[in-house]
Amino acid sequence: MTENDNPGTAASDPDGAPPAHSEAVRKARQPKAHEHIVSPGAESTRELREMARRRREAEEKLQQHLQAAKEKPADG
Repeated sequence: MTENDNPGTAASDPDGAPPAHSEAVRKARQPKAHEHIVSPGAESTRELREMARRRREAEEKLQQHLQAAKEKPADG
């Protein structure tokens, strides 16, 4: 156990008052609201969207090829 595990006890004054800088230290350790943290769920969602986009593009390309083959006169 370290003094950071239970703030206000080991790092406090003998009379029990927390150090004056403890509020500033606590605020400095909190994550900033603008920090972007990618959760595993968000990462998998991004991958699924990317896969769906590639599938749509492949489907569109296939349709174009099928249309071009249909318009081409049949040799035979």
